[in-house]
Amino acid sequence: MRIARSWRLRISIGLAAAAAAAVAACGVRPSGGAGPAPSTSIHVGGVGIVPLGSGVFAAIRDEPLGLAVNANSLFIINDSDVVVVDAQFTRQATLEALAALRRLTPLPVSFVVNTDWHDDHVAGNQVYADSFPGVRFLAQANTRTDLVELGRPNRDAQVRFAPAAADRIERMLALGLAPDSSKLVEGEGASLSSAVRIVRQYVAEHAGFREVLPDSLVDRETTLVRGHRRIELRWFGRANTRGDLVVFLPAERVVATGELVGAPVPFAFRSYPTEWIAVLDSVDALGGRILVPGHGPVLRGSSYLRRVRSALAVARARTRAAAARGDSLPQVLRAVPLDDVRADFAGGDSWTAALFDRFFRVPVITRLYEDATRGPLH
Repeated sequence: MRIARSWRLRISIGLAAAAAAAVAACGVRPSGGAGPAPSTSIHVGGVGIVPLGSGVFAAIRDEPLGLAVNANSLFIINDSDVVVVDAQFTRQATLEALAALRRLTPLPVSFVVNTDWHDDHVAGNQVYADSFPGVRFLAQANTRTDLVELGRPNRDAQVRFAPAAADRIERMLALGLAPDSSKLVEGEGASLSSAVRIVRQYVAEHAGFREVLPDSLVDRETTLVRGHRRIELRWFGRANTRGDLVVFLPAERVVATGELVGAPVPFAFRSYPTEWIAVLDSVDALGGRILVPGHGPVLRGSSYLRRVRSALAVARARTRAAAARGDSLPQVLRAVPLDDVRADFAGGDSWTAALFDRFFRVPVITRLYEDATRGPLH
């Protein structure tokens, strides 16, 4: 979600923005080779398990993508332990993931990898710390810094401002309206209702929240060898955040991308679009046959990743051209509608189109304009 600059860019800007302008997301599956893999019968709460290979499982959240979300996880079950990629936004959701894992194996979790600083990937760390003495938490070095400098104030702001925004959304939904008083479109009500449930759980848990920061840091690359399995942790540079960590299983050719890839559209607040393009090229070069995105279904092949890269490249070219004419930011936003790119992601679905504009087009063009007129952010 997302509210002013303070909220965790998913719950923060999103929920507050929704309260003002009816922005959310739908669970529309991206097209172009992005369908989910066959699932097992394991489903706990809002998480379903998708087998990806011997001892490798994706834990995919089934809430509609929107203003408050929980991240997907990857479970890597080794000879004597488990490595988990990403926790969730609430401890309740993380407990659901752990319950699903317990249906697969009794082995202890020895490592939790956090792919970025956003609370929907880290707030549930406490569950693993409480459940597995000696568990270690790994993240890229920039992520640890951002957890302190951005995550803490962002979390405080979420707890202060989310309840009022959630109250307004519920009042409007009770009237059959979106937060901006417009008519609800298909998928909007379910998405907003889900967001309200998640954010109320998050706020309710805050009194018992204990911050768990990474205790093991990755600079550019670290390899975990767990029995017969090789797990590579890679940092290719700034992209969605300063510290996006990629988890690659070379034998299985499985890649956990975190927020570098999200479906049905990527989220791009506070991102580094130009550098993100190069990072996606590096992820693509790994040759993964299966991608586990930060949000959305398991992806087969690289077609969806390349669509995200193309969207960033097209936005960069058109924004630079508009900025070179001396246009202001509002003029650039009008001049660069990205109608063709939006249609590629949303097709004819109006809700996904709204999501594309609010969560990708506007923040990407804004950052690209800042880069073109003031120089890249450091």
